[in-house]
Amino acid sequence: MTAYSPACAGTVTTPPANVRTWIGFSLMCIALFMSVLDVQIVLTALPTIQAGLHIGEDGMSWIQTSYLTAEVISIPLSGMLARALSLRGCMMLAVAGFTFASLACGLSHDFTSLIVARTVQGLFGGVIIPCAFSAVYLLFSPKQEPVATGLAGVMAMLAPTLGPWLGGWLTVHFGWQALFTINLLPGVVVVLGLALLIPRSEHHFALLKRLDFVGLIMLAAAMIGIQIALKEAPIVGWLGRNTLVPGVGGLLLLFGFYRRCHMVCAAGECASARTPLVDPAVLHDPQMALATAANAVLGAVLYSSTYLMVVFLGLVRGHDALGIGDILMITGVAQLLTAPIAVWAERHMPPVPYCLIGFALFGLGCAMDTNLTPDSDFAAMVLPQLVRGAALMICILGTTRLALGHLPREKVANASGLFNLARNLGGAFGIGVVDSLLHEVAIARGASIANALRAGDVHTAALLHIPIDDFLAMHGQPIDDDTRTLLEPLVGHLALTGAVNIAWLVLAGASALVALACLVAKFRMRGAAGRP
Repeated sequence: MTAYSPACAGTVTTPPANVRTWIGFSLMCIALFMSVLDVQIVLTALPTIQAGLHIGEDGMSWIQTSYLTAEVISIPLSGMLARALSLRGCMMLAVAGFTFASLACGLSHDFTSLIVARTVQGLFGGVIIPCAFSAVYLLFSPKQEPVATGLAGVMAMLAPTLGPWLGGWLTVHFGWQALFTINLLPGVVVVLGLALLIPRSEHHFALLKRLDFVGLIMLAAAMIGIQIALKEAPIVGWLGRNTLVPGVGGLLLLFGFYRRCHMVCAAGECASARTPLVDPAVLHDPQMALATAANAVLGAVLYSSTYLMVVFLGLVRGHDALGIGDILMITGVAQLLTAPIAVWAERHMPPVPYCLIGFALFGLGCAMDTNLTPDSDFAAMVLPQLVRGAALMICILGTTRLALGHLPREKVANASGLFNLARNLGGAFGIGVVDSLLHEVAIARGASIANALRAGDVHTAALLHIPIDDFLAMHGQPIDDDTRTLLEPLVGHLALTGAVNIAWLVLAGASALVALACLVAKFRMRGAAGRP
């Protein structure tokens, strides 16, 4: 919950809110629910959308990465937009844009139109979440803040819990378009309600003129270049021109964006100075730097783990969207049930060892899924999901406390924007890398399985459930078309399962690296405390 810290904090002199304001804030929480839900609700329907729009398997992940990449661009803008347009105006614009983009997603007729609409949806959705949590500090008195924070937090946690199942149910009964059109009525109600209930506040349109548009363009171009490289790598190779040019260009632009933010911040408050998207100077704080890196990895393993399960359950096991949602819901339920324990433990433990425990558990949950077979289903996935769901709350609370818990109030806004930027940046990268890995490894494993069958490997035939007597009888004989048609999906499923297992191992390794970094930081901090 505290990962979305205020973009522009209020003061202790804020008067108590009246009933109208509470109703208006409740509508903001509905918008928050819609924005968080839209990341989860689409996941279970990815195979259905892929089939409906005739999207290739290598393009399926763009439905998620386009949304996450757009959020990376808009999250740093949320604080400035709230100051420029006022909280009321910014929230109304964001919800209206999100609702319109949802309609465009539902009306999409091909891959391109869906990705464009999904990108616009992510741009507006990335503004809604920070603004909703900022409203806690802008609209309520200090005594009312805990209740408001709790309401927003419950909505933010309820969305990922209900999202997979709700997405599957809507897809099965009303088609995948309903995943987006379900936002229309709540969106209209929220916009009208905010206009009537939230009090007007001061705006500063001049801030829009000072926005660092060069930095914004550099960040957007960097993300596009890196995502293109991750998609092209399995097709043309990591050293191919179509991979190297956008990939290296994207990384250089990302570094240039970092340097640009430093330069703009150094320009100070003179009249001609630009307003930077983020101030990277806060990363000079060791705890903030560790927490930001950990949050980037958390974004990568979190979004990638869910994506892996959807790929396996949809393309290997053949579950429909509702079946996928039923299984994925276990993670959300575990997260919701363990939240009170995680909150209690977070208050009684230092943040570094708390993060260590969280990432070690998440890595263990990923490692438990590295021995999947094409026959693995619900029973095999319950325990790993329970472990990851419990670990997720620890990771979220621990990294947030590590990043923001020790900072002065005036630095929290910028640090929070950078912290959340890292999470979505990691999520977009993680899905891209995992998708590339699946494509590359599945092709190699498919060729290896086919060669083993030609060589008469009985173990491989047993993995494919081919009767051994029939397999031995046809060994050395030409394969007829009917046999080839029967074997190809079996080989494809086994190859993809092997690729999924390797991807789980990579996610487990990434989580373990963060746990190791926390362990090193813990010993360094203990050593520093012991020195005079």
